[in-house]
Amino acid sequence: MAVIAALALSAPAAGPARAEVKPMASKTDTKVTRGGNSLTLTLANETVNSVPNLAAAANSREAFVTYEATANVGGGGLPITDSYFVAGYQLGCQTDVSSGLQLGGAGAIAPTAAVGLTGQGPGVNAGLGGGLTGYLQTNLQPGVIVDLPMASMPLSPGGLGMLDVTNVHVKADACGGPVTIRSFAYVRIGTDVERSEFAVYGDPTQI
Repeated sequence: MAVIAALALSAPAAGPARAEVKPMASKTDTKVTRGGNSLTLTLANETVNSVPNLAAAANSREAFVTYEATANVGGGGLPITDSYFVAGYQLGCQTDVSSGLQLGGAGAIAPTAAVGLTGQGPGVNAGLGGGLTGYLQTNLQPGVIVDLPMASMPLSPGGLGMLDVTNVHVKADACGGPVTIRSFAYVRIGTDVERSEFAVYGDPTQI
């Protein structure tokens, strides 16, 4: 049975219930490109608040996540002509997820629809503007890990990008095994002579 992974934007009816707020270790890494640009990615102040399922379903998992992602590019002799910075979570269910994986956030969040970080960069399926409702979804097979971007932006002219996510809802339905999430931050830059991609990942944790 195919798995449906979805990014849902909806106004939450109430704030998250508190259960076990787990602080996650900060992650920072730097890469110097062949063109001389120094790319630094940081994931910081990340917490995962796993909560009991609101519907009391034994095969559904819920959590509220918070993190700060920062990208900084410096050096290099040529100006950056293209950039893309995105952060979110990878979500994995061990067995069949017949009802799908779903991530919900506040109506003010308006990410670009991008699924899959590969050697070719994020595969952009569609644009998703602001508003209180909307879905981005892709079909998956059981056991496949899905990337769920939560916020994105181009870098500033000075090479800086900051993405903050606070108390955003992550939910996995009808999962027959453990649900594991892992944060990520990804940056892509381009100049007249190079195109470089770089990612950093948080520690995996179960919800």
